[in-house]
Amino acid sequence: MAISSKKPEDGMKGMELSDKAGFKRVLVVDDNTILLRTVKEMLDKDYSVSIAASSAQAFMAVSKCKPDIILLDYEMPYTDGTEVLRKLRNHPDTMHIPVIFFTSSAEREVVAKLVELKPDGYLLKPPNRDKMIKIIEKTLPPEI
Repeated sequence: MAISSKKPEDGMKGMELSDKAGFKRVLVVDDNTILLRTVKEMLDKDYSVSIAASSAQAFMAVSKCKPDIILLDYEMPYTDGTEVLRKLRNHPDTMHIPVIFFTSSAEREVVAKLVELKPDGYLLKPPNRDKMIKIIEKTLPPEI
């Protein structure tokens, strides 16, 4: 099994691409680098996990690592998860990629707004490993 991790150069701190042959590819996008590292550690045994610390990095990572699923922070500075999801859904190359939102708020209004965007699911922060894997497995497209 070949494992290749590439760390981008200047200006890309917080982005890491992974390519583990034979593993489903998960892209985790969050401006909290501690959460990124934690989720990567939680999933790394079962998936090829790439991380991005901003929406700009997310778009670069999507084009390079071609994820099977994206775990996306709902609230990020500059371009938030709402805008990222909209752009992904409006592009023919990425409209098929399932997106699961991360949110730190369990408030009814926040969750209602999030659900209106029609992501493929959502998880509360901090994520529970078992729940996260369960929703990823349920959401991933079936093997062909």
